[in-house]
Amino acid sequence: MSKKNSLIICMIAALGLFIEMGCATKKYVKQQVDPVSGRVDELTEVSKRNENAIKDVDSRAQSGIQSVQAKASEVDSKAMAADQKALEAQQMAKNAEGKISGVETSFNQKISNIDSYKPVENASVTFKFNQAELSDEAKAALDQLAGKVKDSKGYVLEIQGFTDNVGADSYNLGLSQKRSENVVRYLSQQHQIPLFRMFILGLGEAKQLEDNKTKAGRAANRRVEITLLKSEIESMSSSR
Repeated sequence: MSKKNSLIICMIAALGLFIEMGCATKKYVKQQVDPVSGRVDELTEVSKRNENAIKDVDSRAQSGIQSVQAKASEVDSKAMAADQKALEAQQMAKNAEGKISGVETSFNQKISNIDSYKPVENASVTFKFNQAELSDEAKAALDQLAGKVKDSKGYVLEIQGFTDNVGADSYNLGLSQKRSENVVRYLSQQHQIPLFRMFILGLGEAKQLEDNKTKAGRAANRRVEITLLKSEIESMSSSR
């Protein structure tokens, strides 16, 4: 064999050995790299799962925070509304106290003025036996009295009804009350005298003017007396 051929054979053998060594190295590297690569993939998957878990926890945390903030805002709104209602209630209480104070002052003033009312005029109307209707004469007397208080202030009318002594006491009390009420009704309807200015009372057969033993005496006792009282304070103010 020539040297040239020997050299070629050696070169081929060396190349084969190199290729075989290369394959072995590649196989070795693959054997070493594959487990590491698998571990890296596993770590990557775990990392992704952890990242997703963290995102989920963060999302729930944000949702919880938003819910808490919304509830806190709702509580604040309710608290503000409650404060507003409390302020309104306080204002209403103050207004009520002011009104009560005003009413008390007015009432006390009226009470203090009661003694200033003095009788200035008297009128009397009579009725038929066992009757409560007003006669024409009675209406004329009431018309005359009403003319004296027209457009006046500071006056009251004290109206008392009476009967004779014929009949039971309870019946006479009711009859005298009806007579008084008819007088009030007439003055209110025909002359627009306010009801708050008229005070009535049925006294039955009390306060006899005449002796009930006579017909004339009983006729005189079947009556309604009207007393006009005026306030001296109002009269003094009007004269100025």
